[in-house]
Amino acid sequence: MDFELGKINRLLKDLKIYISKKSESINQYKVKEGREDGGERADTTCWEEYETGNLWGGYDCHMWFRTTLIIPKSFAGEHVVYRIGTGHEEGWDIANPQFLCYVDGKIRQGLDVNHRDILLAKSAVPGTVYEIALLGYSGLNREKVYLKSELAVLDLAIEDFYYNLKNLFRTACVLEKDNTDRVKIMEDMKTGINLLDLRKIYSREFYEGLHRANTFLKGRYYSNSCEEGPVVTTIGHTHIDVAWLWSVEQTKEKVVRSFSTVLNYMDQYPEYKFMSSQPQLYAFLKEKEPELYKRVKDRIREGRWEIDGGMWLEADCNIPSGESLVRQFLYGAKFIKEEFGKKSKTLWLPDVFGYSAALPQILKKCGITYFFTTKLDWNQYNKMPHDTFLWKGIDGSEVLTQLVTTTGHVTFDKEILARKNPYQQTTYNGRLESNQVLGNWSRYQDKQLCEETLHPFGFGDGGGGPTEEQLKNYSRLKYGLPGIPRVSMDFQSNYFDRLNACVTNRADIAKWSGELYFECHRGTYTSMAKNKRFNRRAETMYMDLEFLSVLAESYGDAYPSVELERGWKQILLNQFHDIIPGTSIEAVYQQTDIDYKNLLKKGSELIENKLKYISSKLAIKKEGVLIFNTLSFHREDRIQFTPSSAYKDEISSLTDAYGNRYACQKLPDSKEYICQVAGIPGKGFKVLYLDSYKPDMEAEIKTAKKRFEAERVIETDFYLVVFDEEYHLVSLWDKKADREVIKPGYKGNVLEIYEDRPMDFENWDIDIYHRDKLYIINQFNEAVITEWGPVRIGIQITRTYFDSVIKQHIFLYPYSRRIDFHTEIDWHEQQVLLKVLFPVDIHADKASYDIQYGNVERNTHENTSWDMAKFEVCAHKWADISEYGYGVSLLNDCKYGHDIKDGNMRLTLIKCGQYPNKNADQGFHEFTYSLYPHMGGWREGNTQLEAYSLNTPLYARWQSPQEGDKGTEVSLFSVKQDNCMIEVVKKSEDGKGYILRLYEYKNRRTRIAISSRLTLHKVYLCNLLEEKETELLTEEDAFYADIKPYEILTFYIEAGSAD
Repeated sequence: MDFELGKINRLLKDLKIYISKKSESINQYKVKEGREDGGERADTTCWEEYETGNLWGGYDCHMWFRTTLIIPKSFAGEHVVYRIGTGHEEGWDIANPQFLCYVDGKIRQGLDVNHRDILLAKSAVPGTVYEIALLGYSGLNREKVYLKSELAVLDLAIEDFYYNLKNLFRTACVLEKDNTDRVKIMEDMKTGINLLDLRKIYSREFYEGLHRANTFLKGRYYSNSCEEGPVVTTIGHTHIDVAWLWSVEQTKEKVVRSFSTVLNYMDQYPEYKFMSSQPQLYAFLKEKEPELYKRVKDRIREGRWEIDGGMWLEADCNIPSGESLVRQFLYGAKFIKEEFGKKSKTLWLPDVFGYSAALPQILKKCGITYFFTTKLDWNQYNKMPHDTFLWKGIDGSEVLTQLVTTTGHVTFDKEILARKNPYQQTTYNGRLESNQVLGNWSRYQDKQLCEETLHPFGFGDGGGGPTEEQLKNYSRLKYGLPGIPRVSMDFQSNYFDRLNACVTNRADIAKWSGELYFECHRGTYTSMAKNKRFNRRAETMYMDLEFLSVLAESYGDAYPSVELERGWKQILLNQFHDIIPGTSIEAVYQQTDIDYKNLLKKGSELIENKLKYISSKLAIKKEGVLIFNTLSFHREDRIQFTPSSAYKDEISSLTDAYGNRYACQKLPDSKEYICQVAGIPGKGFKVLYLDSYKPDMEAEIKTAKKRFEAERVIETDFYLVVFDEEYHLVSLWDKKADREVIKPGYKGNVLEIYEDRPMDFENWDIDIYHRDKLYIINQFNEAVITEWGPVRIGIQITRTYFDSVIKQHIFLYPYSRRIDFHTEIDWHEQQVLLKVLFPVDIHADKASYDIQYGNVERNTHENTSWDMAKFEVCAHKWADISEYGYGVSLLNDCKYGHDIKDGNMRLTLIKCGQYPNKNADQGFHEFTYSLYPHMGGWREGNTQLEAYSLNTPLYARWQSPQEGDKGTEVSLFSVKQDNCMIEVVKKSEDGKGYILRLYEYKNRRTRIAISSRLTLHKVYLCNLLEEKETELLTEEDAFYADIKPYEILTFYIEAGSAD
């Protein structure tokens, strides 16, 4: 045992008690349950009485507390604080009661387990009256708590010495015993302590000794700054999850509490600087507390509060589409510029679960030059080899990246010094004290590049941000105590500018190419599947709506800018990194269900209005179907339509203006028809007319049905399909390629169950040992033919698994290689994974995966620990494995978790963990996945086009004859090159032009030609924020540009109406 340290530790405990030299308990409050506005000034006559020590709260409870405080005579001239406690001061700050405190009717600050005092007077005047109001929130714990409060007098002389001594003590604790700096500190602390006279606390002798001791320590350590050696740049911060173990509505309250605390401390500590990302939080504050918002704007203008971060909120970077990521930056930048006159430099994502390889390009084209994160230190298998590096995306864009290095170095417990691994997990909720300052620098792996690191400090998620203790520590640590780096308070953007200057033109700075895969939280690709389905549908719908609105505007309609922005911001809100991953409490998803249903309902109504408006302008010569294609390529695909109720005849086929006929097929027990169509122009529409031609297929279909019933065999133009007795695929013979798709001895479309009980974070994680227990769903109830016609063949297979029912509609098509598995599940299992397996006879060491605005390759073997760690990976619309000349793609309309090893293609369908939502993924699921064998690789086989078609059906409207002045076959925009896809056509944010965004997806450098039905006036190449960069030469209806592999290009178009 180190008795010297033990002695000092005991003294510090005593001094901490002595700081509060007087107090008076506050025993009476008036209370009212609820959180209605105005409680700080409301008449309390009818409120209930509350005495200190009574219990209040419970699950999700709000309570108003009101009392009147009068400064007693004995407090005259003293430093007086109002202090509260709940008995939970040692608990997790996230889950404990929190309060918003009003003084004399105005918000003063938040109170919580880390922030318990509010300054009332620096020199108290007896008789002064303070009206105190607390809006308390109990949190989501079931147990009730008490409220204990008092007026306390702080002795600032004792407090000053306490922090001077404590920071030296904590520094000594983290240094090696024989370190010369530690020896010096220990000697000086001993000298200072021996100057104290502790015989009678608060006596004249006590204060004289205290002054001598404090003067000695200040002279030694707190007078002159040490400018040599490493620097730890620190910035106040409070990470606020927009939802997680609480609702979005509660987050709005957390913002008010946390930001009011920051503002109050800024009034008291002139050196204090603070940074907060997420414009969404500022928008909440502006709506909820406009006066507080104005004070924040004042501090930003003053240069003490930094708003940065890039995105609208700290979004997940796996699930959102490429365009969703762009909108995160677009709306984030727009808000920051319009509200504060600032521009983001940094993508600030400390708590996100992996980072797409598409991000570096998106960052660069949104004006973001730096990237900051933490979570990769949680990797289960491999440690990131560098903390400072250039991150290179799929297109070659590079962004300077810094990983947080904040971690404890040495901890001091009650009796012994316990040295811990200096490479323990890092944190973005840093503490500003010696052990983390030294830990931050010690943990940094790239000291040769820069002698400066970044250390965000403060409690997050309602913990209230930096504390007074941390700010008082800063006023000591800024001098540079011996043995640890000097601490400097500055904005993170200034730190990054200095870091950038250090590494520019350095040949030894590391580069990381490709995704920053997070070796943890792999279940977030799948948890809360309904939410992910809603997200995919909403993303697609609102891009469709934008294009159709541009098309309608070109014909004279108004563009719904307000509704579109409102819709997109709802989509972006629900992409927060604890909402869309499926890791929030049940109440969050009850609300997102409502949000999405309203969002999709509104989007559908607006789309219908646009389709109706456009169709009203067309010259239609006879009855038919008007088909809209919102994708950028000519479509050969299926439509589904309902004839007018006035039309009674059976519909057998449609025809176009060129005499091409397309067979129709009536759906069973329905008025709807499906039809296989072709030649539907990209970003446009086409009318097909009713035709009397009816193919005679009755005998052929009857024979085929009998064969299926007898042999479980289906034959199409492309395939010979054989099922076993349990209706798994035992053979899929490709007639065109003359080869088998399924591995010999294996079966396809096998539904697999894996036990899913991860070590931690149940709704977040899938651990590798889930492979140890595999069960096959062999239970087969029935298989029935539901459809058999010229457009498609449908087989419905019903299975049960314990309490769950699985219905699959397998669709095969005469005109398509794609085989669809439309699946409906009533699911009532827990703590298992449901996957589907297709073991394909393909030899390949790599598989390709669709990601945002591009695609990536990943190894299909486990040669290294880095490969092995990727036993579950994220992809969007498709995954593919190909050998020379042939391949197989697995498409989906709302799934993200994939696993491809040794030719075994798996898609994760359901993950049903129990924490923090015990009912996660219970109930109804609906989705489609598709098997798509193809000639050549995925590029030659047009996998991308098939996947987009699956996710973006054609719109089809019954059309009666009418007069009009617009043509019936239009492509508003088209790109001729087959390696580029137009993703977005929308009105520009400034309302003066149109935005067209496309991307290259085959890794091929190309000169592109874009044609338009609009009359082009001017076209500019612009960045993703719609800021013009270069004017392009245009022809009357076309313009040209060069595009690099995997590049995203955005064009600002000034144009007239369509013809």
